[in-house]
Amino acid sequence: MYKWVYLIALSVLFVAVVGIPAYAKGPRFHFDQDNVPGWTLMSSAERATHHQKLVSFKTVEECQAYMAEHRKKIEARARERNQTLRTPRFDVCEQMKAKGLLE
Repeated sequence: MYKWVYLIALSVLFVAVVGIPAYAKGPRFHFDQDNVPGWTLMSSAERATHHQKLVSFKTVEECQAYMAEHRKKIEARARERNQTLRTPRFDVCEQMKAKGLLE
């Protein structure tokens, strides 16, 4: 009986110690194949660069200007490969603004 209580208490403590510091870093935004149209058309280096550019912006306007140019490049790449680029489900820049990542 006490062994189970001890294990549960230890598990709760572990989650608190590991989980809280990650949450305390503030709002985060995750970029992956589900929310980045053209993800499969980019190399891993391009994906990393894309991510770094997005998190470097301070304003929605900077973000939207970059995304418009990025979209043109990815659409051209999709046409070259006879692929259809899906329409984004949401505006990534507005989502980042809602999370407090952009002004």
